[in-house]
Amino acid sequence: MSSIREIAKLAGVSPASVSIYLNDKKTSRVGAATKQRIDQAVKDLHYHKNIFASTLSLQESRIIGIIIPSKMPLFSNEYTNSLLSGVQSQLSNEGYSLLFFPSDARTSDEIVEQQIQRSTGCDGYILFSTGFCTQDHIEKNIMELQKTDKPFVTLNIPEMEQARLQVLIRDLEICSGTKYLLEKGHRNIALMLGRDGGMHARKLYHDHRSLLEHANVAFDPDTVVFGDYQAQRAYEQAKNLLTSFPHLTALNCMSDIMAAGAILAAKDMGLRIPEDISIMGRNNSLHARLSTPAITTIDLHIEDAGKSAAHLLLAAIDGSAVSQKILIPGTLIERDTVSTIA
Repeated sequence: MSSIREIAKLAGVSPASVSIYLNDKKTSRVGAATKQRIDQAVKDLHYHKNIFASTLSLQESRIIGIIIPSKMPLFSNEYTNSLLSGVQSQLSNEGYSLLFFPSDARTSDEIVEQQIQRSTGCDGYILFSTGFCTQDHIEKNIMELQKTDKPFVTLNIPEMEQARLQVLIRDLEICSGTKYLLEKGHRNIALMLGRDGGMHARKLYHDHRSLLEHANVAFDPDTVVFGDYQAQRAYEQAKNLLTSFPHLTALNCMSDIMAAGAILAAKDMGLRIPEDISIMGRNNSLHARLSTPAITTIDLHIEDAGKSAAHLLLAAIDGSAVSQKILIPGTLIERDTVSTIA
């Protein structure tokens, strides 16, 4: 790989001039003619700047590391894509890059530890949790990031005392759909959560139960199932629910893709939506808009949450944010899958 000295020799300038220019293309300390010669030498030598090595002299890389404690493909679902799209668009506007660090570790905390080791030189981090993370995992992940002495923001994680900078997506842990269904007159409401064991799933379970009991509706734990955020799994679980509990009038699903799977199951059983069974989704994703009928859902504003996380982290990097928690509330989107019961 070419070096600064080789570029300087070919361009006929000092190594210092090359270093100054490559670290700041807008610098006035290097003349226009010299810049042209350096650019040509860089092109001829196929030079690529080592952005992490540059942090040794500049004390910054303008790179943000995304820490995701999971071995699942990062871009396998619309939810994650929307969050990361928000992060990337905000960082790009401010001249920052985004890096992901693969890991061959097995557990959540081992993955995070390995990702941090491979990301030395980043200016800061965004810790993005998944439904596979328990509270114990998240606490360990936060502790590992604290050891770096670099600013970090948590995203897609419930409120944690240990984390000073957080973006909280409100409707990840409250059952707004259940509340809405109760307001529409429904009393026989089932709940389809995502993955068993996650922090958000536990909070949603308790909120759903609390809402029912507050409305003087008996809670049956057997009417709570897990669809794993997958259409096929949701289809199977919805069929089992509607068979076992024919008196159900509504199903609150914690993602639009699970709601879409549930709609297919109901149709295959000869049920009409929403006349026979009302179905709620969450996310306001493409699945909700394209489904027939279109799905009533909760818009989590997840791309805005990603932008907010990036903005908060950059504020922490420049020293203007020390401790702050941003709350992103959801919005009800009424479409065609929920009926009113008189």
